[in-house]
Amino acid sequence: MTTWILPVAGAAFWAGLMARPLFGERMPVWSWLVAGFVALASSLVLAPADWVGGDPLARAGLLKPKEEPRAVSAVTVGRLQVGRGSPAAPLLATLGVFLLAVGWGGAHAHKVAGSLLGRLATERVTVHGVLRTDPSAQISGWSAVIDAGQVEWEGEAAAVHESLWVQGRDRPPPAVRGDRVVLEGRIMVPDDPEFADALARRAIAAEIIVTTFRRLGPSANPFVRAAQSFRSFVGRSIARLFPPREAGLLMGLALGDDSRLDPALARDFQATGLGHLLVVSGENVAMVLGPVLGLALALRLSRVPRFLLAGGTVLFFVVLTGGEPSVMRAGVMAGLTLFGVLLGRPRSAASILAGAVLILLVVDPALVWSIGFQLSVGATAGMVALATPLADRLRFLPRPVALATGTSLAAQMGVTPILLFHFHEVPGVTIAANLLAFPAVSPALLLGIAAGGMGLLVVPIGRVLAMAALIPMRYLEIVADRLASAPVAWITTNGRILSLAAGVLVCISAWWLRSGRRLPRAAAIAGAALIPLFVWVTALSAGPPSHLVIHFFSVGEGDAALVTTPAGASILIDGGPDPEQVATKLSALGVKRLDVAIASHPHADHIVGFPGVFARFPVGLLLEPGCPDPSPIYANLLLAAREEDIPVRHPRTGDAFTVGDVHLNVLSPSRCFTGTESDANNDALVIMIEHGEDRVLFATEPEEPAQQEMLDAEADLGAEVLKVPHHGAATSLPEFFEAVDAEIAVVSVGPNDYGHPVPTVLGDLRRTGARVLRTDLAGDITVTFDPEGLLVESAA
Repeated sequence: MTTWILPVAGAAFWAGLMARPLFGERMPVWSWLVAGFVALASSLVLAPADWVGGDPLARAGLLKPKEEPRAVSAVTVGRLQVGRGSPAAPLLATLGVFLLAVGWGGAHAHKVAGSLLGRLATERVTVHGVLRTDPSAQISGWSAVIDAGQVEWEGEAAAVHESLWVQGRDRPPPAVRGDRVVLEGRIMVPDDPEFADALARRAIAAEIIVTTFRRLGPSANPFVRAAQSFRSFVGRSIARLFPPREAGLLMGLALGDDSRLDPALARDFQATGLGHLLVVSGENVAMVLGPVLGLALALRLSRVPRFLLAGGTVLFFVVLTGGEPSVMRAGVMAGLTLFGVLLGRPRSAASILAGAVLILLVVDPALVWSIGFQLSVGATAGMVALATPLADRLRFLPRPVALATGTSLAAQMGVTPILLFHFHEVPGVTIAANLLAFPAVSPALLLGIAAGGMGLLVVPIGRVLAMAALIPMRYLEIVADRLASAPVAWITTNGRILSLAAGVLVCISAWWLRSGRRLPRAAAIAGAALIPLFVWVTALSAGPPSHLVIHFFSVGEGDAALVTTPAGASILIDGGPDPEQVATKLSALGVKRLDVAIASHPHADHIVGFPGVFARFPVGLLLEPGCPDPSPIYANLLLAAREEDIPVRHPRTGDAFTVGDVHLNVLSPSRCFTGTESDANNDALVIMIEHGEDRVLFATEPEEPAQQEMLDAEADLGAEVLKVPHHGAATSLPEFFEAVDAEIAVVSVGPNDYGHPVPTVLGDLRRTGARVLRTDLAGDITVTFDPEGLLVESAA
């Protein structure tokens, strides 16, 4: 079998699964499957097989074919050589695999759509099953995934083999993946189409809102139960031997348990492109398998015992870490490699990767939509195709350094189009961060696991190993912390054209590098000439504006805005409801630092994004009301500021700040409100931004009591631009809008169940002569204070 067959088949099957939603419903599932089989059969007919000798001595060059003895020829095993027929044969074979994938994906989708649990929507049920994931804390409550085995409702019961999204209140229950559980609650089909689609792509048709959760015990499978026990014992040992920060890092790295991961550390790793180190990934399989194979060789085990030991280790590690997509990919690849060695017929890395992808997608077609699986396959494909050619081009480096650099570059080239497609950004420091982290990852993992295991047997030795493991772990933390806020630009995109262009560029680069050709002189001269122009244009676009500019970000039902001035001052007012969205928008604008960050009040839709911003950008000062609030989100904000050494101030009415060429005057609050309908909203900071004669009023969230207090104090509220309070809710006074008398009023709003913005409020604003703009309709809104008047741009 030629080396291209499996990679092409894997790519065709992948493409068929992803193409199914586009046109897969135009024909019945069986039609796609029949068409696929017909195309495959036709390819075999058009590609007649030649039976050729397969003598290993001749293939090794030890015996010329014409000298081959008849006895040897008579007993050698032949092999089927495909591809000497019509050139249409490979095209038909590829088409056949593609059509089979469309049909197979359709069968899987119909199975999910016909789910019994989905048909039981709104029913109160009792579900018996096994936790597939650890219960994880959310902003409100907790969530998990359960593999249901039985469901009971209204005196009826049925056996099922379906997965169910679990949504609970309060704290996560004391249970781990693999545990047998019983849940009582109401089955629901999500109202949010995006969430419902995300669940469907994980082969989940419904969710259960849990009212009662009972853990029956550990897994009934002895192998899984052993993995649970090992994970529990080693986890407790790690927690005992390591400081909390490093214990959380090691448990994520070695055991796939991110429940104790330090949030600030996670943000630093994500901001440097090292997020794959925070959880178990495919490379961990190789790190664990390497010492085991070394032990097998040291014990001089024969081929079969060595295969059983290594295969059992891989299987145990996959179960231990929860079967993450990247680990399953690496586990199947390792299994195929070991099986090939056992048979004495090792295969190329490309064939093994393609075979693993085919096996996993046939078993679980939903994996094609898993971002983790896509990234894992992309990184591995990049390394298979490009690591060696890149290393060969880096002849000026020592060979080990060249190999490490080539591997990191190849992996990054493989995942960059995927990252741009899904997340619209890639850290500019990711190559440097991965190169610096590379030598410390294996020692940190292996010494950490050894410390945890030895700590169960001989605690003093475990402590010594833990001290040794802390060295590479602390080094990784320093690399992530220092590079996270480095003034290096991010690669960002607002659309998917750039990700497609990046994918095409990677393919062209792979072809060129593997061809061994030199770069044409004309291309080299053109590149050298264009690089300075590109750098100049990039620097120009990232520089300070000519006039005061306000960027009102569209962040859904939340607030976030950036103020930039000709002197280079950058001020962020609120951070939005998403952990990364505002940080991404700042990166896209070329922001390198923030002079002031203002958290108007401790509601999630205004401050959730700040920790991600703090991890990426140096911040000179954080302003926030400082009024008591029990919210864990508020506590997380303060913790993030403290960990990044950001000074915090709690301004009051009359306080003023000067940042370069812009002045910030605080108009409210004068105190922390008590007894109002929403004290937190009335405590919100109201700030007038002044740049010469230009004025912008950020009336973030004050309601009628705070607004009336400003009116009674005869505060100077007049401004050309107003950020409308509270997303346009019916909590504002018409007199407040009259006092501001803005030319432009911006409502930061998104899809919501509150009716924001309220029509009467919009009417009150328009009666003052203001032009009302909404981020839910216009997208990001940019207002520039040009000498000839206000210039407004929108993304829509």
